[in-house]
Amino acid sequence: MIQHIDVHAVLQESVSGVYADLVTRPTGRVVRERIERAMATAQDPVTVTRIDFTGVGCIDYSCADEIVAKLLRDRRAVVVLSGFWGGPRGGTGRVGGGAGRAAPVEGGDGGGGGGGELEALGAPEAAAALLQDLVARRLAVRTSAGTIALTLA
Repeated sequence: MIQHIDVHAVLQESVSGVYADLVTRPTGRVVRERIERAMATAQDPVTVTRIDFTGVGCIDYSCADEIVAKLLRDRRAVVVLSGFWGGPRGGTGRVGGGAGRAAPVEGGDGGGGGGGELEALGAPEAAAALLQDLVARRLAVRTSAGTIALTLA
């Protein structure tokens, strides 16, 4: 099963006012803590958690570090980032690479709802190993076009 977490909705619930941007480390900390609680309280067995950034205008480096990098440190969870195409990807580019880690990013369909191919964001060696691991665990498959896609919906 894939658990879907809408970061824009979490942001709206986490801070007063109407915000579409993820900026400042304290904001990132609040959002990450809510995401972690949602991940910990999932009812069904969760294989992958899709963290969907659709609706987020931008994300700065400190907020990306606070959310994405810290979620990647938990090796038990498979976290797939979604909703970056045409959106907030900018601040996250250095996060995985700086820590020697990578995160799968789902896209290719033009939207944030998933269903597209996977790329890996982060250090090149870690990115290649991550995609291979997802295929080995049967969470992703190589497509006939040579790309990699999630096997779960």
